[in-house]
Amino acid sequence: MKKNYQITLYLDTPKPLLRPFKDFAKHNQLASLFMNGVPDPAEVTGHAFIGLSDGKGREIRVGYTGEGKMSKMISGVDGVVIPHDNQDYYNEAIVWSISKKQYKAARREIEKQQKNPGTYKLFERNCSTFATDVLKAAKVEDVPEGKLGLTPYGLVLKKRVMLAKRRMEVLNFKAKNVLRTLFGKKRAPTSELLESLRSKPVPVPIRVGTNDYRAKSTCKQLHPLDVKAITAKLAFTRE
Repeated sequence: MKKNYQITLYLDTPKPLLRPFKDFAKHNQLASLFMNGVPDPAEVTGHAFIGLSDGKGREIRVGYTGEGKMSKMISGVDGVVIPHDNQDYYNEAIVWSISKKQYKAARREIEKQQKNPGTYKLFERNCSTFATDVLKAAKVEDVPEGKLGLTPYGLVLKKRVMLAKRRMEVLNFKAKNVLRTLFGKKRAPTSELLESLRSKPVPVPIRVGTNDYRAKSTCKQLHPLDVKAITAKLAFTRE
């Protein structure tokens, strides 16, 4: 049986990129953001971390942060690679199906950075650059490059552009099937669309990501996102 190795870019979406009077209230975060006048820096900057599935339905999650006061993170503080668990929040994600070789390459990169975490600098070396470094080590396609890979803002925008492309692919597939019917031809099976969606990086919509977090936040073991279920949602519904 073929093992389904996966690498996932999890995104705790910066709150300014969420709909303030819908998403904030839904996650009970609107009050905490504004009650004290100054928002929690983590809510403004967002966060990115990596999930790595071993092909057996289990997952490890790791991220990168700085040890020190937020005021010093611009100039630089000691960096540290940290484990993440089911309580670490995420709204969105991108999932790549990978080979065992790619899985091992990602593990080596994580272990290398654990041994030598270097200096955390808010706008140079941070949670986002750590995540993209691991993705690049795994040699997956369509990794956020340049400024898009520097902050959770860029990573979220990359994911949303990717999601728009997948939705356009779904619309084109359905339109072609309508034309096939009009000209008396056989409709292409939906399995073709699903296979095409799964062959590419799979962007996870906010609603799907948020619901997945809620469903799994009390689980004892980390489980990877269900790519088959996500692509089925992309093929048949809209966020």
